[in-house]
Amino acid sequence: MDLMNIDWPVLKRDLPFCIQTTFKQDPKLAAAINNLCRSQATQIDITETVTLPERKLQFNEVQDLLKQSSRTNAPIIINDSRKLAIKKIEDILSDINKSAENGSTPKLIIRNQKLWSNCIYDLDRVTLKSFNQAKKTILTYSRAEDKTRFNTIVFVLTKVHELLSKNMSVTRRELFYQNVARLRNQANLDVAVRDVCCLLETPPWSLGIVATSKGLIAGPLKLHYRNGGVVDCMASGGVLIPQDITGIVEFQTTAKYILVVEKDAIFQKLLDEGALVRLRPVIIITGKGYPDVSTRQLLCRLCTEIRLRALALVDADPHGYEIFLTYKYGSLAQSHLSASLACTSLVLLGARHSDIMTLAPNETRLTLTERDKRKLQSLIKRPYLDTSVGVKIKDELEMMLSSGIKAEIEALAPTAAALCDAYIPSKIIKDCYLG
Repeated sequence: MDLMNIDWPVLKRDLPFCIQTTFKQDPKLAAAINNLCRSQATQIDITETVTLPERKLQFNEVQDLLKQSSRTNAPIIINDSRKLAIKKIEDILSDINKSAENGSTPKLIIRNQKLWSNCIYDLDRVTLKSFNQAKKTILTYSRAEDKTRFNTIVFVLTKVHELLSKNMSVTRRELFYQNVARLRNQANLDVAVRDVCCLLETPPWSLGIVATSKGLIAGPLKLHYRNGGVVDCMASGGVLIPQDITGIVEFQTTAKYILVVEKDAIFQKLLDEGALVRLRPVIIITGKGYPDVSTRQLLCRLCTEIRLRALALVDADPHGYEIFLTYKYGSLAQSHLSASLACTSLVLLGARHSDIMTLAPNETRLTLTERDKRKLQSLIKRPYLDTSVGVKIKDELEMMLSSGIKAEIEALAPTAAALCDAYIPSKIIKDCYLG
């Protein structure tokens, strides 16, 4: 799996760095990209418009609304899934009120999402255990350390009840500014939203709470919404990933694979260098570091519903690998949403530790800090790396820890041209992936 010590000079000749006014893709690269499609278990024609199948969620709200509006012009009514969520909220708030009226202390029992032992690894993703199996956290209103979190959960529950009743949506940031004095900071609200989703066993977007997106996407892809709106991702510089991912009802694409880039700087450099042509046909996505929910949700849908292969390009350091693992397996904090967020088919294109030792000049190699080493040790202990696939990733992390060396992507390809014309194509041609 070592990166082409012998073939590297040949590849540099085959994939020139110079900017050309006309461009013809290297036949070896074109063949390797075609193989990315042929490696899928189920073959589909991705050069045509693809109409998505029904979402594999337990909530049928979108389907019901579309059927209802197509049959009649009657106003939208609250369907069963929303009624169920509203009923759950009313029951929780009623129990709290009854406890207070009876003189007993109100309590909330929530699955603990800070323990890896509270997760199972179904279908190679991190999934929170069911309520009966999981260890619980009991929030008691009488305890000073619990009171703020308790009050914030109640605030979110009442707002969600209003959103569901009125069929409205709100961003987390907008929700925060509705009660800044109580919430104090965005992190408190985010924890409360997570807790409410666990209590109701419903994802936030089905409760009318959407994340503020920060990710970008570029490439031959059009997103069609149920309200008739269309987002064309071929816009110069890419487009901001929409907040309403569940509202997408159709994809149009000629892309054959997805390149997931860790950093916005690399994303922009690739676009400036013409990567959409040089690496075509490709969709390029970045979460600008640790990815937001919308970016992960869109990537998951593209990979699972139209079966595009996804390749990750991250720094060869602990944080880069953690970002890759978050995309692939999901996160502990969002383990209750992993079915919609974890992209289990994602593989690592680079940067590999072997790439650092082969390609990075000594002056660009960095020494791991003590914090880096602690991060690596924590990653190595994650239970999902004890699988046949995960153990290869663990080996990579252990090699990095043993060597004490890390490097950024820029160290492996000092210019955007080198990255776009040599490093990425050579990795694709070599079919050299991890995961």
